[in-house]
Amino acid sequence: MKYFVVITLLALACVLAFNQLADAVSVSDGGDVVIIETENYEVHWKKAAQMGYTTAIVDGNAIIEGDSEGRRLYHSANYAGWKDWGALESWEVVEESPGMAVVKFVSNDGDRKEYTVMATYYDAVEFIRHEVTVTNVGNQAVSSFSDGHEPQFEIRGPSDGLTGWDAPIPHNAFWNSAGFGALYTETGTQTAFPDWANGAGNGRMHLDFADLGVDLQPGDVSDPIVYWVAFGAGGEAEANALADIVTAPVVAAVQAKDKLATTWGTLKAIR
Repeated sequence: MKYFVVITLLALACVLAFNQLADAVSVSDGGDVVIIETENYEVHWKKAAQMGYTTAIVDGNAIIEGDSEGRRLYHSANYAGWKDWGALESWEVVEESPGMAVVKFVSNDGDRKEYTVMATYYDAVEFIRHEVTVTNVGNQAVSSFSDGHEPQFEIRGPSDGLTGWDAPIPHNAFWNSAGFGALYTETGTQTAFPDWANGAGNGRMHLDFADLGVDLQPGDVSDPIVYWVAFGAGGEAEANALADIVTAPVVAAVQAKDKLATTWGTLKAIR
């Protein structure tokens, strides 16, 4: 009987270990892009200007795609002309566990603003937490966040609709036959432009943190802004419903699906 219990414990431990590996967030170098894969999606972060998401795949279907696209989701500010996120200067995985990974992306806009993005990816939910700070690397003052284009998402592809909401938190989304892409904020505002640029239906959407912008002197680092990016199955209703839970990602990630709840301590207590 004792040996049976031991074998059972080892088997359950193996199941727990496999479950953790299966739930891992994978981050890899894809050459021209950084590739992040979770249970819910695969996204590509472009290295060349403008850095940012260029491809998002859900259930094998591409909501957006085109790793050579120059402008998809990025920041832009108007001082001495419009300055966008430049190429990726550096990236690294700064935290990794079976259920999440934090990736640090750094880019310069070619003038005074260096952007640092701390992106947190969870294994079981559609949304990604972005924490963004700005360092003034120039020799004149510059506003940390301004002009309502920080961030902006240019769809540049098929879209069946695009809209925004102010409650329960400001958020906006587009959707097509493959799924939806969305932006969420607790501290900014949102705008949506359904018919902008590449033809009716492609569109563009923004989050605006200008009210949090401050003048940075050379060498200063801004306080962070936080917003969420999401890619998921479904459309308008699913993107809108996600606003109820998106600002509590750790709790939502744990509750989003059934996981093996048994811990090794519990297993050791079995007799």
